[in-house]
Amino acid sequence: MKKKELIRSIAFLLLFALLLTAAALVFDRKYACDYFTRVRGFYNEPEDSMDVIFYGTSHMYCTVSPLELWKGSGLHSYVLATQQQPLLATYYYMKESLEHQSPKLIVLELLGACSTTDTATEAVFRDCLDPLPWSRNKIELIQELVPQGQRGSYYFNFLKYHSRWKELSSLDFDFSYRDSTDGYKGYIYLTPARPSQSRALDYSQVEARPIPQENISILLEMKALAEEHGARLVFIIAPYEDAGENAGIYKSLHQFALEQDTPLLDFNLLYDQVGFDGNLDFFDINHLNTSGASKATAWLADWLEDRFELEAVPSQDEARWQTLYEALYSSGN
Repeated sequence: MKKKELIRSIAFLLLFALLLTAAALVFDRKYACDYFTRVRGFYNEPEDSMDVIFYGTSHMYCTVSPLELWKGSGLHSYVLATQQQPLLATYYYMKESLEHQSPKLIVLELLGACSTTDTATEAVFRDCLDPLPWSRNKIELIQELVPQGQRGSYYFNFLKYHSRWKELSSLDFDFSYRDSTDGYKGYIYLTPARPSQSRALDYSQVEARPIPQENISILLEMKALAEEHGARLVFIIAPYEDAGENAGIYKSLHQFALEQDTPLLDFNLLYDQVGFDGNLDFFDINHLNTSGASKATAWLADWLEDRFELEAVPSQDEARWQTLYEALYSSGN
């Protein structure tokens, strides 16, 4: 091939790659539960500004409000969670986030430890993978999480979403999320209340079920990762109406936490102490609404203060946190 032809071919490929990248930005499914805003917003927070980072599934982002935690304790935190997030994905979220922040505590909600990757759907994969910016961790997660013959459209989202051209709106041309922080710090604010039969969980009446072996390995890797970064791994279990078969795994996770010297806060044991009200505090059988999250967060703030000697990272951004808190909780939102 002649030199001019080679240069033209390279130029064509570069132009094609740029056009494909631009198209992917437009066609991406950006506003699915607003994960793009919440996950990408994390990267726009000042580096090393977080004392605590919370990880997990929807149980995590409906249980703890970082703004209320800040108001009650002064601690700066963020929730990095997506719906039904596989535990393997959570591990990579931890790896990725620890390249940008140096938290004292890494807090994992344990619902994801009850199921295995092979039970997750494509929608679950999309929700946790699509919002992540390109990095070595994202590429490795795609390789480990997605079956081999299905990875192409995760590398090039345009292959998945090109058919959205009929439904494009002005929102699809708004890329402000790439440079914005999330005002809720990853928390999802749910106001409706659904009457719930929620009650304290009595583990003495529950038969222990084994933790999936792959999840034991991941939990151990999470602990090692936290220690490598000078952080402490902490477990929590969010409250919900009927833990079902997961209750047996939670019982085993209590024993695992004890063996690993990992603190565990189980809200299913604390209904009366926290003051949960089945008529006021649940959005549905699996998730707290904002009333329930306020109670859970207040209890968590006290628990963290009692268990750990934490001093908030000095911040020049306290006025901003106060403004965000007032906007969320003083406006009748």
